Amino acid sequence: MTKQTLANDKPLMCKIVDKWEECFETFSFKLQLPVKVQGAKPGQFIMLWIPGEDEYPVGIAGLENNILEVGIARMGEGTEAMHRKEVGDFVGIRGFYGKPFTPPEDVNHLLIGGGFGVVPLKMLIETLMKSEKKQDIHVFEGARTKNRLMYLKWLQELHDQGEITFHVCTDDGSFGYQGFPTVALEEFLQKTKTPSVIYAAGPERMMKFIFDLGKKYPKVIDMQMSLAGRYMRCGFGACANCAVDPTGWRICVDGPIFNTEKLEKISDFGVYERLDTGEKKKL
Repeated sequence: MTKQTLANDKPLMCKIVDKWEECFETFSFKLQLPVKVQGAKPGQFIMLWIPGEDEYPVGIAGLENNILEVGIARMGEGTEAMHRKEVGDFVGIRGFYGKPFTPPEDVNHLLIGGGFGVVPLKMLIETLMKSEKKQDIHVFEGARTKNRLMYLKWLQELHDQGEITFHVCTDDGSFGYQGFPTVALEEFLQKTKTPSVIYAAGPERMMKFIFDLGKKYPKVIDMQMSLAGRYMRCGFGACANCAVDPTGWRICVDGPIFNTEKLEKISDFGVYERLDTGEKKKL
């Protein structure tokens, strides 16, 4: 029997079948699911459990033939514990959680990722490329230096094959143009005459800048952004630790993907984050 999602009540133990260094301080893992699942969609996430260490949300980079791919950057003790895991070790997962990206047809698909925010965009790229109708896909990626660019070789190959147009930059100019991905994004928006949808994942202040930029261009008919970087504890809405003001929407069930209409209503967006104590902190 093929399931659409996994159980919420306890983690499902999965075997690590592959591991590689994706870029500086970031590893990719492939996990063998012990049950048949086909329900993961781009933008959703899992709760990853490291026995004896921690449990935290992780974006989904891909799911094929019951092999789940995730990318994990070093962010603290929990992620460091996962980095120490090797092929053959077991970890637990719960999910799949949250609302996904919902790409329309007949538009420019503009995907902007910063840092490990590129992880959920990888699955979105693959989904768009599988569409029966040819999609116009532009990927904008930025990082501090070349060694922090995620999926660089893969994205370059897709660009060379004509599957996507890849716009890449670094803060220090070590690869691509020197600057931020919003520079190439705005240049594109100034030229295009085709309706466009922006999808973004990464640091929230970056996404807020992109959001304000996109509102200046009538050709941007929607923006879909992932707030999965916010603190989440349970993953299915019970604790409400991830609620945003003033709507009370919980990131884990009402998001993590929010469109233009909903982002307009979240006063916290790009301004405040909520800590594990429930307190708000300025970004």
